[in-house]
Amino acid sequence: MGGLMVHVFARFISVLAIVLAGLLGNAGTAAAANPLLCFDGHTEGTIYGGHCTLFVDGSGATLDNQETNANGNYSGVYYASSSVSGKPLSAVTELSFTYSGTPTAGSPRISLPIDADNNAATTEFFAFIGAFYCNDGLGHVDATHDSTCTIFWTFGTTSGSDANWAAFVAAHPTWRVSHQSSTDVPFVVADDVGLWTVSNVHFEATTAGGGGGGKPPSDKDKCKKGGWMDLTRADGSSFKNQGDCIQYVNTGK
Repeated sequence: MGGLMVHVFARFISVLAIVLAGLLGNAGTAAAANPLLCFDGHTEGTIYGGHCTLFVDGSGATLDNQETNANGNYSGVYYASSSVSGKPLSAVTELSFTYSGTPTAGSPRISLPIDADNNAATTEFFAFIGAFYCNDGLGHVDATHDSTCTIFWTFGTTSGSDANWAAFVAAHPTWRVSHQSSTDVPFVVADDVGLWTVSNVHFEATTAGGGGGGKPPSDKDKCKKGGWMDLTRADGSSFKNQGDCIQYVNTGK
């Protein structure tokens, strides 16, 4: 693994404890619908900058890390609970999101908590699925179905990567997504300088809108050949036509 990714990991670890503290503090506040939630350096009262602003319909968010802050910025989104938590890697079928903006080596990315010792009380480390190394060229990250999607991870002083999700599962058959009570959840985060939107965040069956009954498209091809008529936004609202559906995939609006 190149020095660039090692640098990304080092930078990430420096803010991870603060990010997790904010997630744990907010994990019990979500309503039964399990909406997408924001976190960032400002609202969590840290030394870091960054602004996360949810879309009006709650289907995604803008991650704005453009301010000048000597300590850096971070912003991201998560669900207070996720159906992927506790699953063996081999049972995970969907980890994806749609983004706009120019990805960097570490932003935006899915950070997935990993239980490597089958002890539900601990999270050993995180796996990282970044848009820079995992996208379809059209702003969609699909970790479990894109065979070109590199999975990075760091375990103590050891860092590694696998060519795709299938290779990740095969190389680590006993690992699972951590489920430390209800406090360990996957999240999408950006901690480089930049401006992005993220939407259509899928962690298994967990999507924006949760219990709202939405059936959002996972990629623009799902909108074609009349597919848009059977799909909705995360809030349950219908699309007007194929173009409206594709626009939603690309922008979350």
